[in-house]
Amino acid sequence: MNTNQIKKFACEARNILKRGIAAKITTLGFDAKGNVAESMMPQLMQGGSLWKGELQTEGFYRQWMALYHRVQQKGIQEVYEEAAYTWFNRLMAIRIMQKNGLCEPVLVYTNSARTPRIVDEARMNRMPQMPEETRTHLMELLDDDTKVTEQFALLISAWCHANPIMQACFGTLADYTELLLPQNILAEGGFVDMINHTEFITDEDFHSPELIGWLYQFYISERKDEVFAKKGKFEADEIPAATQIFTPNWIVKYMVQNTVGRIFLDNNPGPNPFKDKWQYLVDQEKQAGENIYRYNELTDLKVADLACGSGHILNECFDILYDLYIYEGYTRNEAIENIFAHNLTGIDLDNRAKQLATFALMIKACQKDSSFVDAHVLPHVLTMPKPLDEEADDSVTRIIHELFQGAETKQITEEIESAFKLMKDADSLGSIMKFDISESTLFALVQAVDYWKKQSFVPQLVQDSIPAMELILTLTQKYSALVMNPPYMGGGNMNSELSKYVKDNYEEGKADLFSVFMLLAIDKLQENGKYGMINMHSWMFLSSFEKLRKALLDNYSIDNMLHLGPRTFDELSGEVVQNTAFVISKQMPNHCASYFRLVVGKNCADKVTYVYLTPSKATKSIIQTYLKRILRRFRDA
Repeated sequence: MNTNQIKKFACEARNILKRGIAAKITTLGFDAKGNVAESMMPQLMQGGSLWKGELQTEGFYRQWMALYHRVQQKGIQEVYEEAAYTWFNRLMAIRIMQKNGLCEPVLVYTNSARTPRIVDEARMNRMPQMPEETRTHLMELLDDDTKVTEQFALLISAWCHANPIMQACFGTLADYTELLLPQNILAEGGFVDMINHTEFITDEDFHSPELIGWLYQFYISERKDEVFAKKGKFEADEIPAATQIFTPNWIVKYMVQNTVGRIFLDNNPGPNPFKDKWQYLVDQEKQAGENIYRYNELTDLKVADLACGSGHILNECFDILYDLYIYEGYTRNEAIENIFAHNLTGIDLDNRAKQLATFALMIKACQKDSSFVDAHVLPHVLTMPKPLDEEADDSVTRIIHELFQGAETKQITEEIESAFKLMKDADSLGSIMKFDISESTLFALVQAVDYWKKQSFVPQLVQDSIPAMELILTLTQKYSALVMNPPYMGGGNMNSELSKYVKDNYEEGKADLFSVFMLLAIDKLQENGKYGMINMHSWMFLSSFEKLRKALLDNYSIDNMLHLGPRTFDELSGEVVQNTAFVISKQMPNHCASYFRLVVGKNCADKVTYVYLTPSKATKSIIQTYLKRILRRFRDA
């Protein structure tokens, strides 16, 4: 995979889309600051609307007003960003589905005039399902060959809503998004033209689970540069861009194989049936029975990434779990359904990342079994819930009353109200939120959520609250294994809400967000569970992490570690941090760990050539002594 080419494509696409959207929003009456003259406001009329002296549909009025309110709420620059990544994600997702044989080539041009196939089909009266009002408007547009872009906007929006995977992963398009489809989207050199004729992404790339992750990282790379250029503290909407970095594939395999894979082998002694496939599995001395994490059925093996980004680690976890199910005699369909329903969980602060992670897992499922193209089962990937209307003081009380159908107790009400109060800052805190909720309340909440999921009619208030309730349940669960590349953010960059919460709840790890996640991982693990992580190696040396080191060395076991040093990440990521990857078991220190010094190498690809996973006892002893001296430097001070 040529990441240099993919970066060029993603950055160029973002800029083309943003320029097109900026031009389009100007034609809708907005100036560069998002202001609108009174004369440019549409007027609602019986049976339609009036704008710039021309009759429009009532739907246009609703979309325009939704756009106006969004600009007033978020600012025009943020609206540019939202609309650009919305169209980028959806159109790229359609192209990926097409390349994987999961949909018709609706974006392909059918003639030299660059008419997309979806428009050509509509002219022959073959079109996706859509509301009758939209269909009527489309039929009017189809009579005018100069309005191909408007036809395409209506058709591709309807197609996204009608396609099960697109609808399940990306949801309904915001009312105003259709209005902001760039006028030049179909022009020569426009985004659809780029998709159809790009040489930046090969057919092989389109079948790779890594593609989505690289596209996401490179798409937001310029946004990341903008955030860091301003210096100072990061606002909530800047945290995703500031902390996103794509993990090299071999390091992901190392972490997954030595957590999920090792747990499986501990429970199934004997020859490793996956020896040829798990090339990054570190040899480990046999553990005493009381130090092994035990599970009864594969469905009990709970695995999570609580900072999942676009889902690269989740995809690797899916692969290893799928192999385990097939090995134990499950069908492909049963394996995938169990993984999504019982085994795998992802959470991310950024809704864009959550959408892409869900999509990546669905593509993975469809590659294994095409019956999942109808999205009848979805992976368990969550993001932060939308904040409640703060003006409605009784909204949480009403939600609880509706959710529990009036059977809530005082304790249930108080504990869930406290959780909702904390979630007001969810866009800054993300997965590090700690909910103080009793077992009895959690049990009642599980029953209530399960009940409503089985109902054909769910009150809107309850429906809107389910994502928040699921997040509470997910962040109060204990896991068998966690695998993460957590966000890196020093205390000086944390905004006031994040900084205070970290100091109050993760004092030993307050120096950086990655060290907060080290404490979070231990807290979320079941006894004898394992977590794999890659983060900055500063926690091994600096005095600001001394308490963290002491707590780790005194209370838990390091299974193995790759001291990666500089140049761990692809040079295109722009990251210059020095890293370490490791696996830790939630048990008292009881065995010798394996350490690999991989600080050499000009880049990440070089480092992997130095990984030898069966070191001699003498070599192992030397490396282990070296690292223990480093780790104890401040412990014994």
